Amino acid sequence: MQILRGFWRSRDGNVLIMSALLLPLLIGMAALVTEYGGAMVERASNQRTADLAAFAGALAYNKTQSTSQMTAAAASVAALNGVPAANVSASLVSSPKTTGMSAVSVSIRTQKTLLLARVLDDRQQLQIYANSVAELGTQASTPGCVLALDGTQTGVTLSGGTAINAPKCTVSSNNTVTVPCGTTISAIGVNYNSAAAPSQPCNGITGPNGTAAVIAKKSTPDPLAGNTAVTAAVARFSTVAAMSATTAPAAPASVAGTDISFAWSTSSTQSQATALGCTATWASSSSTWTLNCGSKTTVNLGTITIGGGINLNFATTGAATTVYNISGDLTTSATTNFGPGTYNFAGKLTTAGTTTFGAGTYNFGNQVTTAGTTTFGAGNFNFTKGLTTGGGATTTFGAGTFKIGISDNTCSGTARVSLCNTSTLTFGGPSTFELPGGFNNTGGATINFGSGTSNSYKIGPGGNGDAITLGGGSKTIMADATSSGVFQVIGNVNGGGGGSCFVVPATAQHDIEGNFIASGAVLLGAGVYTIDGYFALGGSGGGSASCGGSTISVYGANVTLVLSGKTKSSSGSCSGYVFCVAAGYSNIVLTAPQTGATAKLAVVGPTSTSVTAGATFAEGGSNAQISGAFYFPYGPIIMNGGSSVLGSPTDATKCFQMIGSRITLSGGTAATSECIAASGATTSSKVSLVQ
Repeated sequence: MQILRGFWRSRDGNVLIMSALLLPLLIGMAALVTEYGGAMVERASNQRTADLAAFAGALAYNKTQSTSQMTAAAASVAALNGVPAANVSASLVSSPKTTGMSAVSVSIRTQKTLLLARVLDDRQQLQIYANSVAELGTQASTPGCVLALDGTQTGVTLSGGTAINAPKCTVSSNNTVTVPCGTTISAIGVNYNSAAAPSQPCNGITGPNGTAAVIAKKSTPDPLAGNTAVTAAVARFSTVAAMSATTAPAAPASVAGTDISFAWSTSSTQSQATALGCTATWASSSSTWTLNCGSKTTVNLGTITIGGGINLNFATTGAATTVYNISGDLTTSATTNFGPGTYNFAGKLTTAGTTTFGAGTYNFGNQVTTAGTTTFGAGNFNFTKGLTTGGGATTTFGAGTFKIGISDNTCSGTARVSLCNTSTLTFGGPSTFELPGGFNNTGGATINFGSGTSNSYKIGPGGNGDAITLGGGSKTIMADATSSGVFQVIGNVNGGGGGSCFVVPATAQHDIEGNFIASGAVLLGAGVYTIDGYFALGGSGGGSASCGGSTISVYGANVTLVLSGKTKSSSGSCSGYVFCVAAGYSNIVLTAPQTGATAKLAVVGPTSTSVTAGATFAEGGSNAQISGAFYFPYGPIIMNGGSSVLGSPTDATKCFQMIGSRITLSGGTAATSECIAASGATTSSKVSLVQ
């Protein structure tokens, strides 16, 4: 018993018991210090990584306006700092600091496995969270791809099921924004500057992929005001206004000469040839006369008469340097061949049957009318009184220089022109064309101007003010003038015939002192079109046709249209507009150049405050694919009746940016993206960490 009392009174066991009871607590405290302290260190590291990733994501978004590029940049920075991409999330949000601004939010979530700390807690892992927010620049730094500039007009107005898809930019209005039920705007932001916020009773304004769009009240400046490319393009109008039409070539002198009649009576023809100092040989088996003037330098003829059914070889063995002066009228018959040389026709020339001229110089002082099959070799051709091809004729010229004055007769009863084609007419190339009275390619007829790339065109107005007139079903193909050639037109380009095909040559600068009107298919060659008037497609009907090897309506690659608006259309649904795409013109393709003086400028409307006429995509003018800035600073842009304009929000080479005094879209769609930012705009300097 005494032994038990001694054991009970001993304090050595108490120490052991208390040590056993306190040991788990001590281990837990050590775990808290070690493992939770390590977690705090990891969280600080994650926070630094989140800051870097948010900043990188914001820079990427500012540059590309792409959420996928934003996410990739954030994940890449995180990976470089040892954080797997699966633990990183990035999103575009409203800035927590500044109302009306967007930001990039990056969150990093990692896990730390607990070992010793399990003594105090049954958790297996500790969640470590870090978040950072980088604010983008103000929306004013990216004015957007749809912009209504005039604060006194109705701003941006949608109706009738219209949808604007602008996932990389903003929609801005210096007045109201109206998005009624059934219409939508999908954009990173919407700017307005009216007393009331945008009207969207059915919440039609959203951000990309269903996110919230940033809606801000602010004034948006014209991003292209003072743009050097626009200024230079508009300055070209002074050059166009100063153009003057070429003049008709002078008529050759009428030199008295000897008449000759190629008849069935051989003796009279041979004696007349002898009087000319030439010989005439008759082949009865082929009913053919052959006139040979040897090496004579000049042959003066009066009136040449060819009997019915008689074939003629005229000077086929003469020297190419021989000059033939023909003072009277000449009408060919059956098969007639002219050798090389210089031919001065003071009277009229009318071809029939099969007529062939060799290479040389041809001066026509009076009307030239071709029928049957007529072929000229290469050379220089001067027509004082115009050229007319008869119905059913096939007329072919070799390459050369063609100067054709205006005719005394009207073409198809309409107006006097330099060239009146009613059949098939072909000019070889490369060639130079000067037509001071313009040309009329009548219904169903075909003209091929030149070949190659070194052609040149100077075309003046006909009797009715039109420089180029195209009939229904006609085909007009003008070879390129890219090798130092020009395309100068004084007067209207009037492609008023439905079903026609018009191939405009490519050249650096197309100068048109007049209007450009089309009702058929138009293939616009590359270059800048400075049109001192208006551009209208289909105002009186018409539309697609076979042209250039495929069915098109209007196709132009690397094209910029610059319009003065000096006159506006008065026809049909195009009435009152400077630019019009109307009924029948679907699938228009108009692509601005990617490089050069007018890079990414598709259409530049009037830049004078005195011209307020605008642009319209009217009923039936659907599925236009316009790539580039569409700029009407003082005129409205109106789409209605199911029309649509499709850019590419994801392809930097196919942007579509609408800037007008007001934007009114009804019953169609528009896919837009910013093409040209304001001068001096930057992106990286506008990114800042705010949270």
